Amino acid sequence: MPLRSSSTGAALLVIIAVLAVAASLGGVRDVQAQIGSNPCSKVHVAPRMPPTFDLQGSLDFQISADCVAWQEFIYLNWRAKGRGNPNGGIGPNAFGLPVPKAGAYTTVWESYANPDDVFSTATARKNLTAAVNRSNGLRTLSATSKGDGDDVHLNGFQQAVTFGWLTSRYHDVTFYEERIDNDELAYISANHLTSIHQQVNCVAHGGLSLPAGTGDVDCKGNAANYGNLGSIEIKAAWIQLHDPAQYSRYLISRANLVYPDGRIVNDAVVGLVGLHVVRKIPKAAQLAWATFEHVDNDPDATPYPSSPMTAPPVANPTPTPAWTYYNANCTGPACAVNALASPCADGRTPPPAGCQAYTVPTQTQRVTPVGLFATQSTTTFRGALARVHADNSVFRYYRMIDTQWPRAVTPTRQKPFALIPLSQGSPDPSWPVDNTTMETYVQGVPCMTCHSQAAIATPGTNAAGRAQIQLFSAPTLIMRRTRNAIPYASDWSFVFSKAHRP
Repeated sequence: MPLRSSSTGAALLVIIAVLAVAASLGGVRDVQAQIGSNPCSKVHVAPRMPPTFDLQGSLDFQISADCVAWQEFIYLNWRAKGRGNPNGGIGPNAFGLPVPKAGAYTTVWESYANPDDVFSTATARKNLTAAVNRSNGLRTLSATSKGDGDDVHLNGFQQAVTFGWLTSRYHDVTFYEERIDNDELAYISANHLTSIHQQVNCVAHGGLSLPAGTGDVDCKGNAANYGNLGSIEIKAAWIQLHDPAQYSRYLISRANLVYPDGRIVNDAVVGLVGLHVVRKIPKAAQLAWATFEHVDNDPDATPYPSSPMTAPPVANPTPTPAWTYYNANCTGPACAVNALASPCADGRTPPPAGCQAYTVPTQTQRVTPVGLFATQSTTTFRGALARVHADNSVFRYYRMIDTQWPRAVTPTRQKPFALIPLSQGSPDPSWPVDNTTMETYVQGVPCMTCHSQAAIATPGTNAAGRAQIQLFSAPTLIMRRTRNAIPYASDWSFVFSKAHRP
């Protein structure tokens, strides 16, 4: 079984060889003691957050990075008590316990603030969801792009910052939302960064630096405390579930849905299909970028790419998986894999030739199959669930895709007048880490490559709170900016481009 090559791959091969020799001499335990234990053994089904991105004591740093991300996944998907706080009264055996529609609960990350609410872009777009039943207290999902926010629906179809969308084989479009944790919310609020003018002032004086949980500063460079978790940004992908039998396989939630054609479904049940977790903590100044998917989403593409080397995909989640975004029996032009379709109408221009209705299923495959280390970490996570008797947890149906992290340790503070692109700090792994529900059509662009271009808002940047970056063809990165916009960096986050206030 081939391993993915990485900057630590050669060292890993040496270690394996040493272990083999030691085994023949009966000295395996001594050699393992010298190498250190795999930190995956420290993954606990408990609402604990790693305080730093410390990757010491494992056979390979990538395994360690993936295990840190799994611990974050557990914390963030714990049942919430209040905004951003886990419910300590919930035992580990109840983590991800399947529930009926009436029992749907709020996780920690779902309780975080929506950046559209923080920057008041949801209010600016309220006419787009005027017919939604807001009296039921449920959130509204209308974004068809991870580049837009929870309550956003701009020009029709925008998945993965392209003019695309993602539709299941059951003809349901995928919805997206964003969340920011309490630390990032406190930083934005305390420094008044919903204002374009204040963002510019922040860059000019202390430097715009998202909190890392320790050693933080305000926009004037003074010491400040915004919390102890560091800045966390979440991007999630949801699909409507019609069959209650599916609820035991997904983290479910209830939401009002606004489909691209204006159709509204109030109080719908949605299942989580993809999750990005981005966190800034010590030893990850360029942030740690973890992504997870539901195992039923789509298959890994075959034959495998020649570079990087990969391990075969994990076993199918069921003997005959009914993939959500792939149908092996599909034929015809609409069945091309990862093909970006043109919408048939946007309400303003005639439909283009060869257009496709959003209800036509999207054929999706993973371009770079999930590697061995990520797969091993998923297996260990499932073992942790079994140890606490969370055998029925819906989260056993989720898998780690990978975690990208900065190998070069740098200060967590950005200098004044920092410009894009920011230095990526030798990202590992160097190959793309893509979520097929969020980067369907741009698989090939690493997380840091895209977000190193994130800039503050400027007058006219986005009248409706839309991010100013577009990816047209991987791996080429093309920027469209407002005329005379100053490319000051926003510390890797696109949420600041939502600001539309002076």
